[in-house]
Amino acid sequence: MEASSMSDYVELINPNTMTCRLLKNGEVVAIYKMSQCDKCSMLSKHDDFGYQKGYDNRDNIIWFCGGCR
Repeated sequence: MEASSMSDYVELINPNTMTCRLLKNGEVVAIYKMSQCDKCSMLSKHDDFGYQKGYDNRDNIIWFCGGCR
């Protein structure tokens, strides 16, 4: 008997490297970087648009996930 509530997709996150492997039915379909939001602490797929810049617009001070932006 096969479980009907099982997902075809699984994300495996390595906390040491903050990289994620997306598996579909056990096969790797994507590898991407994860980041922890500095506001809500949720782990999300990293994107460079989430950075808040310092006063000189060069230093990346904090990172926000899409929901907190």
